[in-house]
Amino acid sequence: MIRLLALIILMLASLASAAAPSPVQRYFHSLQSLRADFIQRVFDERGQVLQASSGQMLMRKPGQFRWNYRTPAEQVIVADGERLWAYDVALAQVTVRKLDQALGSTPLALLSGAAPIEEAFTVGGVRNRDGLDWYDLTPKQPQPEFRLLRVAFRGDALISLELEDSFGQRTRLDFQKLERNPTLDPALLKFTPPPGVDVVGDAG
Repeated sequence: MIRLLALIILMLASLASAAAPSPVQRYFHSLQSLRADFIQRVFDERGQVLQASSGQMLMRKPGQFRWNYRTPAEQVIVADGERLWAYDVALAQVTVRKLDQALGSTPLALLSGAAPIEEAFTVGGVRNRDGLDWYDLTPKQPQPEFRLLRVAFRGDALISLELEDSFGQRTRLDFQKLERNPTLDPALLKFTPPPGVDVVGDAG
């Protein structure tokens, strides 16, 4: 879960650094931050929902994000640019790892926007599905976490992101109340473990 969320947000940062003429890249070119409510669903290869959750997300370049899960269980995941913190409220436990270690083999330089997206992805043409304009982004080199990224718009508004793995499983994020380039409180993109919780990992 954590690796997948980090991958999605770092891909947003990568898209934001691209300077190419497609509608997808034009939208993200000026993106510096996001704030939105979200519904996240994981589908199996038959389209059956395996997991569903919801909450609020924040993102700011480079490499900072926060996911506040409200349902089905309260959880907070924060990347402060150096470390990734995962706080399970019910367990009163915080797991912390260095960001590059948390993402494993994910190519951080690319996903954080250090490399132009057109060097790593082939951007497909627009397809209409469910009343949305979908664009397929296919990695030019095989990736361990996904085989395809889909981005959906309604007009000029970002509506959904979808990752598909090699087994046909899809993770879809549907955004609501999305704000593009809001001013974010820097404190929200930092994490201090609450008193009395167990902290596991490399807290520095």
